Amino acid sequence: NLSYNISNMANNFFYTIIDILFNTMHIFAILINCFGWAFKKTLRINLLLLLITISSWSILGLFYGVGFCFLTMLHSLSLDFFGPTSFPFSYLDYIILEKLNINTSSNIISLTSIFFVFSALAISLKRNFITKDKTIIWLLWISCICWLIIVNEKGIGFVPDPTNIFIFLTLLASFALIGKIFHQLLRKDF
Repeated sequence: NLSYNISNMANNFFYTIIDILFNTMHIFAILINCFGWAFKKTLRINLLLLLITISSWSILGLFYGVGFCFLTMLHSLSLDFFGPTSFPFSYLDYIILEKLNINTSSNIISLTSIFFVFSALAISLKRNFITKDKTIIWLLWISCICWLIIVNEKGIGFVPDPTNIFIFLTLLASFALIGKIFHQLLRKDF
């Protein structure tokens, strides 16, 4: 019984440490995504992290579900190592709904997140002088609005049906946006 209690305490300790580590990484990434454009020292990492985030949501989302985040998956898998957990698909759901116990819906959290990420990307593009190509700005706002419509109707975590023309065109706009921004970055010796 004593060895079981010691083992259980060790598991709880490591579970807590892993949870704190991933929470710290995630919160740091969210802060850089939302506000990294405001500081010259974080401007470039902001743009790259926003591109990684949108790529994960849409490109990896093709296979794992719209809004997929590999950091959330690693967090969930790490916690599952210590025993089964019911980690939600969205990290913000985990923090806002489960940890902070704030009374709101997962859909509102997802829609707000999409709006903030695409708005931060628009500001970051302007601050990084990548707004001369108006196609990028159009693709950004088309992607943002279309993802807001899709997530409002279907939520996140669903694997998109490529035969749905609206979802297909939204994915195409997002892929074109990511590609054009990376192309601009390569031309600027980023």
